[in-house]
Amino acid sequence: MQNFSYLCARFSVIKNNKQKKYIIMKKIITLCLALMTAVTFVSAKDYQHSIGMVAGLGIGAQYKTMVMPNFTILAEIGYCTNPDGGTGFGYAGVPIANGVFAYQTNPLAEGDGIKMSIYAGGQMKLGYVLGDAGVFGFGAAAGIEANMKNAPIAFSFDFRPGYAFLFTGGWAGGHMFDYSFNLGVRYTL
Repeated sequence: MQNFSYLCARFSVIKNNKQKKYIIMKKIITLCLALMTAVTFVSAKDYQHSIGMVAGLGIGAQYKTMVMPNFTILAEIGYCTNPDGGTGFGYAGVPIANGVFAYQTNPLAEGDGIKMSIYAGGQMKLGYVLGDAGVFGFGAAAGIEANMKNAPIAFSFDFRPGYAFLFTGGWAGGHMFDYSFNLGVRYTL
């Protein structure tokens, strides 16, 4: 009889813990939904910083900041996924760090829910192929950016031609012309 009362007491404790976890989970989900709703209805003004994703012949994360009224710095870190090696420094699976310093115009066109601007500047790339070679490159970047007025989101599309040096144990590797078209989606802060 004592074992049965112990099991009953233990079951009620487990049941109460599950109910507490359910209530906590319900509160967390409600809080997340409230935050997402608040972010959706926030009006996106001119932004100072943004963070997001970039995709082109590789994928990665990007961070953009305005350093002066019309000058921006865009920092990216990603992974080249191009299997044929024509761009992205000639290797698939290369981790790449990329920096772009660009002049960005004031909005050229403003519609009901969007601001459009163009940007152009220079870039520097660094990459490393595990156990094989390193890569250093430089080039240009030019593109267009769309900033949503009613949501804190910015989209960008750009073209980045460049020249890269491949080195293995020194600067005795090779060199190549590379280019990429990139699409970025960023959350503006």
